[in-house]
Amino acid sequence: MEISSLQRKSNFWGWILSIPAAVGILIFTVYPVVYSLYLSFTDCGYVPENLTFVGLSNYKWIFTDHSLFFESLGLSLTFTVLSTAIQTVLGFFLAYMLYSLKGKLQGFYRVILYLPNILPTAAAAVMWVNFFEPNYGMLDMLLQAIGMEPVRDWISEGSDLQLFCVILVNTWKHVGLTMLIYFVAMNAINKEILESAQVDGANRLAVVTRIILPVTWYTTGINVLLSMIGGLKSYDLFMLLFDKTTVSMNVVGLYIFNTAFTDQNYGRATAMSILLAIIISILIVIVNKVMKEKDE
Repeated sequence: MEISSLQRKSNFWGWILSIPAAVGILIFTVYPVVYSLYLSFTDCGYVPENLTFVGLSNYKWIFTDHSLFFESLGLSLTFTVLSTAIQTVLGFFLAYMLYSLKGKLQGFYRVILYLPNILPTAAAAVMWVNFFEPNYGMLDMLLQAIGMEPVRDWISEGSDLQLFCVILVNTWKHVGLTMLIYFVAMNAINKEILESAQVDGANRLAVVTRIILPVTWYTTGINVLLSMIGGLKSYDLFMLLFDKTTVSMNVVGLYIFNTAFTDQNYGRATAMSILLAIIISILIVIVNKVMKEKDE
């Protein structure tokens, strides 16, 4: 009876102490989601007042020829797949190079490689816009210095390099986080296993492919998911790197943003946001399943 009483008392205070967290989740997570779902069934404009319930009209509009949702989604998927592949491979390579270094040199490069990740997106975009500038940009100056013709139209409308440029900037900015996650996972590997493999005659390539890569496979899944989610939601780099008239780089996040704040149609914007959230959730489930099957 005494133990049962202590358990009840402990449970009581546990519920009491969890109230602030529950209230925060209700206010900042549950309520915005429910309210957004409600707005997606209305004709909400710039100001959510005098709303009219329109049913599934906003969702039906997404599937009409007047909507560019799926065209924008296709561009976002292309950007996400390419960015995720490059970022994951490069992040693993940089993490292993960093893992192979010792002492102060390791700490120095770890800071240098991670530094772009903490820069504000606006600052990074302004810097790279100057690099891509057709008249005095650093990239064209470097090409001229080595005897090559300047490109000039790196990010201008109609350029074939637009997607390459934004993937380059995105990778430069975010590969540091991928590298750091891999680096932590590599440091968690038992050193005795690696030493035993080397004693048995395994070369560096064998150690990487037979030991480090399989052990960090779960970490690869985390990096792929983070990169994939970030890529599908990305719009800030596209908005800052390209001119507003650049319709060829209108990714789904930017299209939703323009629908809400330029066209002032919150109903359609929230409907597209909810549909995008569903698509991302489905992709997360698929990637998790694939990663688990390969892990087994």
